[in-house]
Amino acid sequence: MKKGFFSFFFAMAFLATATAQDKPVKFTVQVSTDSILVGNYFEVKFTLENASGQNFEAPDFKDHFNVVSGPNHSTSMSIVNGNMTQSMTITYYLEPKDVGAFYILPASVKAGDKVLETSPLEVLVVPNPDGIKQNQPRRMDSFQFNWGDMPDMNFDFSFPDFRNLMPPPPPAEEAPKEAPKKKKKTIRI
Repeated sequence: MKKGFFSFFFAMAFLATATAQDKPVKFTVQVSTDSILVGNYFEVKFTLENASGQNFEAPDFKDHFNVVSGPNHSTSMSIVNGNMTQSMTITYYLEPKDVGAFYILPASVKAGDKVLETSPLEVLVVPNPDGIKQNQPRRMDSFQFNWGDMPDMNFDFSFPDFRNLMPPPPPAEEAPKEAPKKKKKTIRI
């Protein structure tokens, strides 16, 4: 059953790559919010649509942001009424270091024989004297597959930490102890 599912999945991924070449290639950036209170974090998504990407280069975040998480990679394929699309998304979760207006500088990726860049995107960071925690962006850790009017199916490809399932290693063997020496019996004549 698993073998059939994975064969189907890879065949569909190959087919999506082949047919997605007819659709326009797009490379975009999105943020979960364009204004944020200092002390909170937000999500930045770089998405390449209808192409396979290579040599992704993220902007340098270190001057104005701490990277809370990332780069997190995800891919998706969608078939709706016979139209197939694919996308690759690279996500970062960023925490601003200070108050001010900052830019998410362009990222670049090679798609085919072209190098694509995103537009710069402004993020406004405002003071937070009361220490308010904003709703944090929700991370999606599932695979979505849409086929026509069928309901969405979510597949979770997380695997358990097998290190915790394995028995503990046997105790280290101690060096063999020497047998106690027998005392020689002394015979007196």
